[in-house]
Amino acid sequence: MIVAAIQAAAAAVLAWASLGFLPRVLPTPRTANYRGAAIPVSLGMALAFALAVTLLASQGADAIAGRATPSSRFWLAALVLAVFAAGFVDDRQPRRIRGARTHLQELVHGRVTTGIVKLAVFVAAAAVWTALATSGSFPRILLGTPVIAGTANLWNLLDVAPGRALKAGLVAAGAILAVAVTGAAAMALGATAALLPFDLRERAMLGDSGANVLGFVLGVELYGRLSTPRLAVSLAAVLALHLVADTVTFSRIIRAVSPLRWFDGLGRIRGAPDPENSRKSGDS
Repeated sequence: MIVAAIQAAAAAVLAWASLGFLPRVLPTPRTANYRGAAIPVSLGMALAFALAVTLLASQGADAIAGRATPSSRFWLAALVLAVFAAGFVDDRQPRRIRGARTHLQELVHGRVTTGIVKLAVFVAAAAVWTALATSGSFPRILLGTPVIAGTANLWNLLDVAPGRALKAGLVAAGAILAVAVTGAAAMALGATAALLPFDLRERAMLGDSGANVLGFVLGVELYGRLSTPRLAVSLAAVLALHLVADTVTFSRIIRAVSPLRWFDGLGRIRGAPDPENSRKSGDS
């Protein structure tokens, strides 16, 4: 518990501190929000940096202390950076294609969009992780790969209003930690909590790069805790949520349910417009 608390605090400090220097190192894309202001899409950089550095530092600390630990945190850090890179490329596109169906239609016509490239990276990263963590169990790899990749994309679908994806990340990471305390979930919780105020006050955006990374890490943690039958149930749930997002939309459901509407608007700037019309609704 103490180690997880230290990891969460370290990730929070790194995420907060990196907002000051990372935009100077990487060219930060800007996106006009509903008020017409150009908002930097920098929270994803901070999230990926905090998670990767904390994972590597944790691995290094174990090695220095002589504790025999697998190299899983090193691989997870590498996969986090790969998922971030795929989302970062998409964030920098001047013309964004919305909706999973639109991306698939483009692919049918021979045009490979950045959304399709992202999906390929998610699947590859998820397959690598399940292969490393499964000890050869083919059914778990077969189910776990789309669960992790789908969760990575699902968090991107949530990121259509200030703070929504990060709030969902806090809830999910907290629920995972309530079952079993582990480093990656604690790191995600700490970094997400540190970045949430910036998103809610519209000082920066999470972007595809950040939402995908958060969903990927949560998918990895979910995979590590579920039995094979429960992975099958989770896959059905992930697919159903994608269908809802691409048809009914999460925003309409949230508006219709009072507790969800209250939680979704908590901390947001007063007078913000309907999330249905903000940012990147229907993106994938």
